[in-house]
Amino acid sequence: MSSINKRETMKAAFRAGAGVFALACGSLTAASVLAQDADGISLMSAPFGSGSYVLGSALEDISKKSDAGVTITHTESPGFVFNIKKLDMEPELKKSTIVGSGGGVQGLAKAGTGPFEKKYEGLKLLANYNLNSIWLATFDEGITKIEDLKGKKVALGRRAQINWALQPAAVLKDGYGMGESDVSLSYVGTKESVAALLDGTADAGVIGGYIDPVSKKMVLSPQTTEFLAAGRKVNHLEWGADAVTKAREAGMSMANVTVPAGIADGVDKPMDGFADSVAWMVSPEFPEETAYRITKMVIENLEKFADYHATGKLMSPQGMIYGWDEADIHPGALRAYKEAGVID
Repeated sequence: MSSINKRETMKAAFRAGAGVFALACGSLTAASVLAQDADGISLMSAPFGSGSYVLGSALEDISKKSDAGVTITHTESPGFVFNIKKLDMEPELKKSTIVGSGGGVQGLAKAGTGPFEKKYEGLKLLANYNLNSIWLATFDEGITKIEDLKGKKVALGRRAQINWALQPAAVLKDGYGMGESDVSLSYVGTKESVAALLDGTADAGVIGGYIDPVSKKMVLSPQTTEFLAAGRKVNHLEWGADAVTKAREAGMSMANVTVPAGIADGVDKPMDGFADSVAWMVSPEFPEETAYRITKMVIENLEKFADYHATGKLMSPQGMIYGWDEADIHPGALRAYKEAGVID
């Protein structure tokens, strides 16, 4: 073989080898992208010690023990309002971050009201991990229904607390037409609300807990348990389905729910009220395949969350999507729900 032919043969071999190498690199790149999408996911939940924080840690632990191909790293955060603002300020996080959020705070963020100074992009649901149901209670025997609160003092959670403050205030205002001239609202905090009831500085205050609307099981919040432990006769005030619907139609995101009878002393019959989702959510930019894997992992490991927190016992497949329309669910999560038969 001539030297020219040898050189041409070597060039052809080199080109073939380079093609194989490029193909291999392309496959590696695709695999790396998939690995990046399916691994290295962050979760910002809520303050340390809260139920949301504990269940966030549970999700991290379950991801590490699962074969779903997703590893979640969990950290606390100041709360759901902070989480939404964080994603807005640092858009590079949107493809790799799950946040604790919920229907109520999402509605306010998209409208740019309440604790939000502007309109924010709506997030998409992966899964509810709790549903929070709040109502008003009193020791005053003369207060047996919401209408009796006119001219009274009502203690709520802090203004930044959607479930414990803004939603009850919205039902009073839009459901019953009670403005600031009709009822005196004090935004003191959840523990402080119970303290105000116990020491008589408030006529009524917020109590509640976490509910599975499918099984009708409920776990009371710690401050509610403390309040009821006083052993005094309590009147629990029913919101009523119509008032909740009016508040929702006026712009406050919430779902109708029925609090089961017997959940606490004095709750002798079911009470129509509201529930707000407490959920793991992501930006629309979050990878579809990763959202699918995470949601499928949660569905397949639901019973394990009970090992980490009492409210984990309330998690159910239907509860994971309660209060949301299909359009609110991330496409990857929606695929997991349809595959599992949760959504037709």
